[in-house]
Formats: sequence, structure tokens, C-alpha cells
Amino acid sequence: EPPLHPVRRLSYSSLALFERCSYRFYAERLAGLAPAEGRERGEGGSVLAATELGDAVHAALERLELADPQPPPREELAQLVRDRYPSATEDEIDRVSAFVASYCGSELATRVGRLPAARPERPFAFEHDGVLLHGRIDVLSLSDGRAVVVDYKTNTLAEGSPQELVELDYRLQRLVYALACFRTGVDEVEVVYHFLERSDAVVSAAFTRADVPALEAELSAAIERIQAGEFRPTPSDFVCADCPVLDIVCAGPRLRDAPRSDVPVLAAAR
Repeated sequence: EPPLHPVRRLSYSSLALFERCSYRFYAERLAGLAPAEGRERGEGGSVLAATELGDAVHAALERLELADPQPPPREELAQLVRDRYPSATEDEIDRVSAFVASYCGSELATRVGRLPAARPERPFAFEHDGVLLHGRIDVLSLSDGRAVVVDYKTNTLAEGSPQELVELDYRLQRLVYALACFRTGVDEVEVVYHFLERSDAVVSAAFTRADVPALEAELSAAIERIQAGEFRPTPSDFVCADCPVLDIVCAGPRLRDAPRSDVPVLAAAR
């Protein structure tokens, strides 16, 4: 029986969203609901959603000189953030500044500065099992048969160690990055995640051409799960923060205390 929603295109971000919470994936990517905006959270009066804060950080980082990254002046950074999000508070600008400073002062930044032909914001696209995978890489170095991918993350580390977060939330994204690079003809790919809450919160994994069949099989299995049309909430403070169905048709983080058998599964009606 053909799927109710045959998927033909998947961005790396949508695939990562499916991995983090397939229920939210359905709400946004299939039902077409927009992420919640302007939701008040915390004593500091924060108004930016987690995804918006991450976007502001990435916008600042992509403007850095990779060979010698230096945090921009406070006034310049504040203008950049408020050009994108006029309601941003001083506390949120401070958070963006701290994330940028974390990268600039890291050993990873020093290493990236020495990588050959490193470039920010590189787009990619390739086809797998009839689905077009596409997205952008924060920093990419391609040289001498080797690729290095760097991805910035603004997740809170209160939910787990950097290694645990990658395995739980970004395993599919990582293999998509690796496969995209192998399609360029390189023989080795290293994918590095930097969780910017700490300058040393770096997780790296290396792959060779011998790993390609296993990576492709795992991607195929993920695509099959999406095509099957079964979507289960996987709550976390990060993924639920600006979810469009939180407290409307999904209890979000409160589901973590519920027995597994009580967590609803959305099987799209035909």
C-alpha cells in the first residue's frame, strides 16, 4: 500500500527533526504547522525560541574569519541579532555572545583555522532511495581525498553529555553529512559537532569508504520509517520549547514521566 505522505525531499534539518521527535516532524513537515513564536520561558523574560536563538548564533558564526576567528564587538552583534529578531532581549544577546565566544576560544576553532580550503555555509544535495537529501554544512574542508565537517549546536548540555546528544539527536544528520561528502569522491570523512555551551564540548567521528554501505542502509531504514507514517512523541526541553502542538495536542516534557504504553502514537488516518 502506498504511503499516505510519500516523501520525495528531505532537508538535513527535517531528518534531524524526525530523529529528535517524529511527532513534531509530522506536525511541522506534513501537517504544515509553523513553530511557535514568542513563547515566554524562564525568569529572564526570554522570548526567542530555541531554534531562533540557534539561528542567531549561526548567523554570527558564519561571518567569522575562519583563519582567525574573533568575537564581534557587542554593538555589532546586538545589531545582527535584532535585525533578525527585533524582540531579542539583552539577556539573549548575551547568550548569543557567549556561544560565539565559546567557539572563538576553542581548540576546535584553532584547528579549523588550519584546515585547507575550509569554507562556511556549504550547500549539498544528493539522491537516496528516490528521496532528495539537501541542506547546508556550517564549515566544510575538502582536500586531498579527505573531508572535515563542522557543525555548531546550541543545545543545553543539561539533557546529557555531548556524546549522548549526538547519538540520540544527530546520528542521522551525521550520516547524511558523511554520505554527502563521499559523493564528492573523498575517501575519508570526519564529522565534528561542537556544543557551544562549552568550548571543549566537541564530538568527532571518522568514516571511510568501507562504512558507506552501512551508512546507506541506516539512511534507508530512516526513510522507510518516515514513509510508514507512524509518529511518536519523543519529548525533551530543547525540541519541545517551540513545538507548534505543545499543550494543544501533546503534553511535551510531561510525557517523560508517563509509562511508555501511555505515550500516544499518531498513525495518520487514510
